[in-house]
Amino acid sequence: MSDIETTTKLIADNLSYYRKKAGLTQLQLAERFNYSDKSVSKWERGESIPDTLVMKALADFYGITIDDFFREDKVMTTKQVRAKKRMFIILLSVGLVWLIAASMFLFCAIVFKDFPHSWLCFIYALIPSFILLVVWTSIYHIRLGLLLSVSGLIWTSALAIFLSFFLMMPFPNSYLIFVIGIPLQILAILWYFLRKTIKEHKKTLE
Repeated sequence: MSDIETTTKLIADNLSYYRKKAGLTQLQLAERFNYSDKSVSKWERGESIPDTLVMKALADFYGITIDDFFREDKVMTTKQVRAKKRMFIILLSVGLVWLIAASMFLFCAIVFKDFPHSWLCFIYALIPSFILLVVWTSIYHIRLGLLLSVSGLIWTSALAIFLSFFLMMPFPNSYLIFVIGIPLQILAILWYFLRKTIKEHKKTLE
């Protein structure tokens, strides 16, 4: 295989790689840049190469440089780096909550030796953990993550209330607290699909 053929195949592979990393089909990418999906298909099969201006536009879109289309080792895009930073921030904030919960557990276990329910500190830690997840997924516009975080907050709050009453101040029918979570969960799911529908509708108008 000649150097030209090798380079063409390398560019084709990278064009396909970064498109897939962006979560786009050939048709979706073509529509974004006013090309046909057949043109994109030819680029990725190595039958043709996009001109310099198109490659620059693609590189900017993927958050890389034109040189990265010529690299054999794939680099992380700006979006991937940003996603990793966000995940680190989320894990760090939630980790701090559990560090505090572990400290409270040890404190209760040492100071209040006769208290048998020190482990509840970890149950209560679930609530601020999911609150933080709700906040971060809202800030970062992670819709599915927000739905899961809200769902977790609903049910862990219900669990914490139920265990508090059940273990420390027995209350008849305390399990009924979970019934309240059902309509809240339904509302959260409906809200998620409503937001998703609105966003998809906006995309069709663009």
